[in-house]
Amino acid sequence: MHCLPALKLRAALAAVALMAPSVAAAQAPPAGAAGLEIRGMTFVQSRGDAAEMVVEAEQGRIEPDTKMVHLETVRTVVETTAERAGFEMTCDRGELALEDHALYASGNVRGRTADGRSFATSWVRYDPEKELAYTDAPVEIEDASGRLAGGGFRYHVKEGRFKLLRGATVRRESGS
Repeated sequence: MHCLPALKLRAALAAVALMAPSVAAAQAPPAGAAGLEIRGMTFVQSRGDAAEMVVEAEQGRIEPDTKMVHLETVRTVVETTAERAGFEMTCDRGELALEDHALYASGNVRGRTADGRSFATSWVRYDPEKELAYTDAPVEIEDASGRLAGGGFRYHVKEGRFKLLRGATVRRESGS
């Protein structure tokens, strides 16, 4: 999918949702399952011609009633621009809100910030309006100077600033 302005994206998702009966019949979702199942799903949030956030999943289920997309095997990239640092992350599962594009990533969450710091935790929420990625779960962060651990983090994407929470420990790697 090419970078689409938000209105075009919403229109495209609405068109997909309207096709749900014919697509659902072809894919035959399990009894009791709601929404539209899609394999190889890509979501692009853009401003003008530039992508701001790209979410790719091996599989997704759009639920028109709740305006949520449930994702499996997910890769997310928040693009780096002149105005903000970015980051990328992968996870086992995710939930994407179609109204505000908020993302909840869970299960084996791994990420890397624009300046090269990597992180690992069990879940992360990303609020695109506040440009804030955060977790209150235990986290390990690795950078060029060593490893840090804490009880969560706040990553202010616009400033590229990490704040490690509760009980932070630092382990510096010794040089040889």
